[in-house]
Amino acid sequence: MLKQTLRSLIAGIAALVLPHLVAQAHEQAVGLTEIIVKPNAGGSCLDGPCRVEVAHRLSIHDAESTLMSVLGARADLVGDPAAQEKFATYVAGRFEMANAATGEPLSLTLLGGEVERGYFWVYQDGLIPAGTSTLAIQQTVLMDAIPRQTNRVNVKTRGEIETLVFDNSSGPQSYSLP
Repeated sequence: MLKQTLRSLIAGIAALVLPHLVAQAHEQAVGLTEIIVKPNAGGSCLDGPCRVEVAHRLSIHDAESTLMSVLGARADLVGDPAAQEKFATYVAGRFEMANAATGEPLSLTLLGGEVERGYFWVYQDGLIPAGTSTLAIQQTVLMDAIPRQTNRVNVKTRGEIETLVFDNSSGPQSYSLP
């Protein structure tokens, strides 16, 4: 009798707590973007253009939810190349880098995307024009679909990493180039 009462109590508590824990886990959606700045032979982006490579990593679950809710598109990123292309274009449109002094946007080329172990990766590259000393970076991917989305952007130059964190209240953030 005591065992059955205890089991019922545990089952009742689990029924109340588990949905809350699952909801909290989803509310903590985090995207990761890595920017690699490759200075020219002179070692500075002031003297000549620098190459920039960008990789965005987003969970498949969040990406597919966004495809359906924001883009109204079929949401099979694992098996549908058209969905992959549509989502990669969406990501590229919500990530911006610009010369902070002039406001001139950097031209980034969308290279494509791929699925890897529960994540969808989107790749871009481009050039930072000579004379650029500071970048203005804005990362709003998934924020239109997931209100509590946080995006971390790691900027790596010459082995040093600086992390910028974006949420729905963030505006563009600055990164000083070497």
